[in-house]
Amino acid sequence: AETRFPLGTFRVWTIWRPAAQILVYPAPEINAPPLPPGEPRNQGGAATQAASSTGEFDGVRGYRRGDPLKLVVWKKAAQAMSSGSGELVSRDSQQAQRHELWLDFAQSAAGETEHRISRLAAWVLMADRAGLDYGLRLPGVSVAPATGEAHRRRCLEALALC
Repeated sequence: AETRFPLGTFRVWTIWRPAAQILVYPAPEINAPPLPPGEPRNQGGAATQAASSTGEFDGVRGYRRGDPLKLVVWKKAAQAMSSGSGELVSRDSQQAQRHELWLDFAQSAAGETEHRISRLAAWVLMADRAGLDYGLRLPGVSVAPATGEAHRRRCLEALALC
């Protein structure tokens, strides 16, 4: 910063040094692909496996980008299209709750490290907006699946330091 007030008689300047460290979150990828599929939870038991294959029906919820098309309730979608709202709904089942969503650096399928970090940042924001429990795996760092603002911040900080 510099000033020459008044009348340019004096010149005073200084260098600004912030007292705090600043952490810059990575820029999320624009038009990122849908979230990856979840991994089965390690609960064990034949009953758990049988129930997960049937996917017990719990109701319907708003469509989330990345939901399988076989879960879309097409009759309701047709009604929504004819009424002009155009909102899709998906079947909600217990099967979705038996899977953990892991956002993995190794499986992000992007080329360079910066692009992978950008894609993971987009996925973190997508999963957070959808209210999903998600975890993050980076080289040397693993953040356990959870949800909420503190978890989102922890994941974005891990990506910023990666």
